Amino acid sequence: MISYKTLVWVFLLIVTIGCSDKAKTKEGEALYKTDEVTNKTILEKVDALNGQLHKANKGMTLVASLDHHRMAKEVGVYTPPAIAGIFSDPKTNTAILAKSDPLVGLDLPFKYLCYSEADTLKTSLAYTSAAFIAKRHNLSDETLAEFNSKLNKSLASFDAKVISTSNIEGVEAGFGMVKIQSDFDFETTVEKLKTIVNAQSDTRWFGEIDYKSEAKAYDVELNPNTLLLFGGPTPGGKAMMTSPKIGLDAFCQKLLVYQNDKKEVWIAFNDIVAFAELYYGASTKPQNMINKRLILTFTKAVKIKTE
Repeated sequence: MISYKTLVWVFLLIVTIGCSDKAKTKEGEALYKTDEVTNKTILEKVDALNGQLHKANKGMTLVASLDHHRMAKEVGVYTPPAIAGIFSDPKTNTAILAKSDPLVGLDLPFKYLCYSEADTLKTSLAYTSAAFIAKRHNLSDETLAEFNSKLNKSLASFDAKVISTSNIEGVEAGFGMVKIQSDFDFETTVEKLKTIVNAQSDTRWFGEIDYKSEAKAYDVELNPNTLLLFGGPTPGGKAMMTSPKIGLDAFCQKLLVYQNDKKEVWIAFNDIVAFAELYYGASTKPQNMINKRLILTFTKAVKIKTE
């Protein structure tokens, strides 16, 4: 029987080999060129776009800001300039979760990505739209009205040319979700997941959002529901190398742990391949391998081992 550690090692080896040629594409010809119009490099343009995003969301809580390009560079991996921003408004989160299936917590709070595609000087701003959430979770416009209003307000200051929208016609309820039922209670499940995630040598912990605790401030009682945020700069950077927009949904990893009305505890996370195919029409070997690694890792954490 092949051990778990051996499988992880093989995974990393395959990802490294599979990406080595593309990883050596000079970090992108456009990366350090200066845009004649703005007199800025692409790195500077993405940084400026990210600064504008933070200013636009000044009234919200910054949960995490993840500079994918620079984190990847620290571990010797190239990915195009991309900075993810996760901003939270607890009142909005609570209003939606009080009327919805707890799974909607996977797409909360507000998520954005300031980025450029490989070898271009064009910057873009991607975000998780209310329309996408409505289709993925079968929600009404009314349920998402406050979310949509706040989102549109934050986007109002941006030039329409930088907004990156996605074709979501093929998105249906449950799109791109991987769900695993836990054999443990909620608290034990969360602790087991934190332990196994932090045991990965190539993984960084970015934070968590306890939706149940947030709701208490508004006198709303929710079932236990927590979003865990973490990621791996090495595998993540390789997976984003030719498809950086997946940094909106797949990196950092968003792992939802929730308890339903039947007292069942479940975990849910985004299928990287599904989002790569949604945004780019294709997926890569690193993305497929990371999917397999996540399923293996999380299953090991939340299922009782049987002989």
